[in-house]
Amino acid sequence: MRDTQHELGGFPGVAPQAQYGAFPTDMNRLGWSDAGVIVPWVVWKQYGDTDIISENWEAMEKYLDHISATRYNHHAHVAENGNYQWADWLSYEPLESCSGRKDYQDYQGNWHVRPETYEYWNYLSGSYWLMDAEMMCDMANAIGRDGSHYRKIADEARNYLRETFFRADGTFLTEILNTMQTPALFALKNNLFEGKAKENIINRLRKNFAQHDNCLQTGFLGTSILMPTLTENGMSDIAYELLFQRKNPSWLYSVDNGATTIWERWNSYMIEHGMGPQGMNSFNHYAYGCVGEWMWETMAGIASDSSAPGFRRIVMKPVPDRRLGFVKAEYSSASGVVKSHWKYEGDKWIWNFTVPEGAVADVALPGDTATKEYSPGSYSIVCNPSDNPEIFR
Repeated sequence: MRDTQHELGGFPGVAPQAQYGAFPTDMNRLGWSDAGVIVPWVVWKQYGDTDIISENWEAMEKYLDHISATRYNHHAHVAENGNYQWADWLSYEPLESCSGRKDYQDYQGNWHVRPETYEYWNYLSGSYWLMDAEMMCDMANAIGRDGSHYRKIADEARNYLRETFFRADGTFLTEILNTMQTPALFALKNNLFEGKAKENIINRLRKNFAQHDNCLQTGFLGTSILMPTLTENGMSDIAYELLFQRKNPSWLYSVDNGATTIWERWNSYMIEHGMGPQGMNSFNHYAYGCVGEWMWETMAGIASDSSAPGFRRIVMKPVPDRRLGFVKAEYSSASGVVKSHWKYEGDKWIWNFTVPEGAVADVALPGDTATKEYSPGSYSIVCNPSDNPEIFR
């Protein structure tokens, strides 16, 4: 990413330069280019090693300065992005880029980008601008720098998103965005609203999933935040519905059609029809594999706390579901092996977990908001329906 960074500060969508994604007009691909910030932050959070932050600090700082100067506005970077974004790639929603739904045809037969598409792109890029700034704040503090500059940028970005794209009640000014899943997910992910406005977004999202028969409609970007955002906002029931879903699009639909790897498309291959679109169809593609993160952090309840990276402080908040029956997970973290094993046994929910030496864990039972700190050791918790009905819903 550093070697392919544009002289103005933009990161490429693909690095190193390949068939596409790293030419002068392939910079600032929202969601992809932000990997220049996201990857160092994730590696630091998981392993607690600040070297990757120090090595990339100058490049990340240049990037944030570049997008902050324009609020990551698509039009301001046309010379770098070629007036194109991958955006929520391969989603089933309106305004998707690969399918051409982002465009309209005029009376002369010429194709143009819809005005609503530009609004959507600027909303998504503004969302990543906010997330980038918050990660920069974390990383600045981790290497002994003053993170207040990036905290101010994050506050500016949050206000910009609210004032530019929303009404006070949490609905989008651009109406078509109110019919989509991904825009609502980013609003919740970035804590743009509280109170009634937030409730409105959640209710709209629940209605959307019901309208689509409990199927996700999200593409690469929306799916990347889908499952944790649902869980964190009281919709773990929907998250599990999506996990168990077998219709197209879903993870198990791909499995039922022979998938042993994560595919680029939900329907890269179909038993009854054969290959999906062959012009661009990878059978080894990470994007939808992000569900694995949710399985570890939410199903098993093994997550790293960025306040003490490298799993020196572990967040253990499993969210079980009776349909799953049991989970057995062991993660070799930077601080040692973390274990979490829960199962349903008759009227009981039994959870055994292990906190490694040199670490502590903030533990919460399903449905509880308060946590209790556990020191290194192995523990067993048994819950009955009367103790915690949330576990037995």
